[in-house]
Amino acid sequence: MAIKKKKKGYGLEIKTFRGRDGAYLVFRTRGGAFNVFLEVEAKEAARQCGASREGTPRQMWGGLWDK
Repeated sequence: MAIKKKKKGYGLEIKTFRGRDGAYLVFRTRGGAFNVFLEVEAKEAARQCGASREGTPRQMWGGLWDK
């Protein structure tokens, strides 16, 4: 089986950086633009986005994702 290297720069690249106020998710687009999001606890984010029931983050986000 031949292994091929993945192409770089053709998708959305994501890195996490630690800052004074917490962790930041930084997205770099194919065109070189950067977008920054503050990382929050997954369950709390799901609650704030309207999750209708408590559970694991996967359960909470699964319900939101499918809406």
